[in-house]
Amino acid sequence: MNILRRSFSALRRNWKITTPIAVVFVGAVIAGIVLLTSGPAPQAIAYANVSRNYRVCLLSTTKDTAETNQIWPAVQAATTRAPINAEHVTAPAGTPAQLTPYLNSLLSLHCGLIIGAGPDLAAPISTVAKSHPNQHFITSEKPPGSANISSIPREPGDLTAAIVTAAHSGNSTHP
Repeated sequence: MNILRRSFSALRRNWKITTPIAVVFVGAVIAGIVLLTSGPAPQAIAYANVSRNYRVCLLSTTKDTAETNQIWPAVQAATTRAPINAEHVTAPAGTPAQLTPYLNSLLSLHCGLIIGAGPDLAAPISTVAKSHPNQHFITSEKPPGSANISSIPREPGDLTAAIVTAAHSGNSTHP
């Protein structure tokens, strides 16, 4: 006990030296504890800008579900093979005049490729395609003499390949 009293007495007499040393020592201990208990540095978050991806839009009506169920998986498969954003819009069954605004909305979304599922969309697509010659369409019934309308391939793999080819060629109306 006597040794402790003499040690503390010496520390108190030389406080101008021992206080800074004690502060540095305590700081080093705290820094060591923080370094040992902290985990690895968090990884930087990688962001992907998908706003410039090629956009493929599928338009179907409520009565064209059987054909849509064959086409939509092929469209989704294309998104895994190229930078493509795919959208599916379902319109209520109606006349060509009633379906045309749905096609115009897809044009305003800057769809590079518009796919029309079902025979109800053949006439509205033909009408819209005449006034938009740079827009590419795929539909189940290709009207004669229309260069920007193709027929839907019979095999889903062929449709996927056609979509990927269109995306790589950059025939997008996206600004």
